[in-house]
Amino acid sequence: MNSLTTELIFWLILPGVVAVGAAYLVFLLMQARIHVITANFQAAVAKVESGGAGCRGVTDELLADLRFERHRFLRRVPIGASYQTSVVTQERIYFRNIPLTGWMEEELPLGEGEILAPEVCTLPMIPTVALQAVPVSLSTR
Repeated sequence: MNSLTTELIFWLILPGVVAVGAAYLVFLLMQARIHVITANFQAAVAKVESGGAGCRGVTDELLADLRFERHRFLRRVPIGASYQTSVVTQERIYFRNIPLTGWMEEELPLGEGEILAPEVCTLPMIPTVALQAVPVSLSTR
């Protein structure tokens, strides 16, 4: 019985213990490798951040000089006995006082005879006389 127990330990339990030990060694090696990779990554990030700190101020100055201007108003066009109402938004981008873009116009038709929301009613109205001289278009000049 003694030799059978020894053979059982040798052939069944000992390979299991060796496998668990090898798995633990692999785990320790991988943890060490992950720590080295993480340290290298953090060093690279710190280097990039310190090198980009000078450029950050220049970018902030440039963005401070950019200005965005927006005009919103209602446009009513007479159609027969009723009016076609639309909300017109005009936008333009400036660098200091120099326009970088033309006026970009977007028109949102509201329909005929609809009840307008309170925030839309506060928008300035374009007189219909001015509309006859200026054609309505959606242009991105």
